[in-house]
Amino acid sequence: MNKKLKSFKVTLMLGMLLSSTLIAAAPTISAAGPLGLVNLNSYVRVDWSANRTEDPIVPRGELRQIGIDITYGVTYGSIVPFLVNTLMNIYSGRQANIKLEIMETPEWCTATLKSGTLTTQVSKQENTIQTVLTIQVDEDAPAYGAGFVRLKASIDKISMIEGYSKQFDLTFTPEYLPLVDANVDGQTSLNIGPLDSAVFPIDIKNLGNARTTVFLDVEPPANWIAVVTNQITIPDGENGTAYLTVKPPKEFGWHYDREQIKVSVTPARAENIQQQGETTFITVMVESRGFSTPGFESIVFIGALMIALLIVRRKRKTR
Repeated sequence: MNKKLKSFKVTLMLGMLLSSTLIAAAPTISAAGPLGLVNLNSYVRVDWSANRTEDPIVPRGELRQIGIDITYGVTYGSIVPFLVNTLMNIYSGRQANIKLEIMETPEWCTATLKSGTLTTQVSKQENTIQTVLTIQVDEDAPAYGAGFVRLKASIDKISMIEGYSKQFDLTFTPEYLPLVDANVDGQTSLNIGPLDSAVFPIDIKNLGNARTTVFLDVEPPANWIAVVTNQITIPDGENGTAYLTVKPPKEFGWHYDREQIKVSVTPARAENIQQQGETTFITVMVESRGFSTPGFESIVFIGALMIALLIVRRKRKTR
């Protein structure tokens, strides 16, 4: 009796092993396994937090490379553990190809993957492999706005192991870009008289990606007067106008003065003026030529008054 029972057990085990082998060799059989006794499913995790820098990405030029960890594994379950173990032993070492695709990015962002297909193996433990995502943002990326790259990871069915597909959003932050274009609106060189003023409109375009406050400063040459709009706040993508007014020396006498006036232009984020960009300069030329008679009108008036008084006195004497 014991011999028959042992023989039955051996036969049953061999039958189950043979069935498992046949199932593994036949991909068309349902992934639920024989009679729904087994369930095998691939899965993928995408993580870039371990390799990601928290620094915002500077628009216009910077290529930020971010390492991504791709983890692959197989979930399995069965009311017959022996059958699952047998199948996993059979599948272990088989090649698993993970396909990565960039599905969506903002219009102001360009993203590329170092590799669109990653290769790993089926095993009872998770396998982690790496790839690199490169991100570049344009100058119109909103400063400190929400940037994202939508990544799809998928893997085809491997015999009885079901396939997998899921999308992941990887987030990042664009940096503020302090960039303006400042130019004199009109002539950069003017000829005036010693008692006149030269006015230069300065057109400033905000090429950055946030409201920008532009600080202007001027240091006039000795004996000259130069005044400029000290600051102007411009929304992103728009223009503003500042004004430079220059007055030459006007001491009494003949003048032939010529000087260059340099204006510094410094952009800064309107919400945080500590975030400043590079200072640029605008140069204008002013030439003053002519005769200056400061106070001459007063001298004429006083002289005319004295003459009038003399005439009045003479008339009185003649009476």
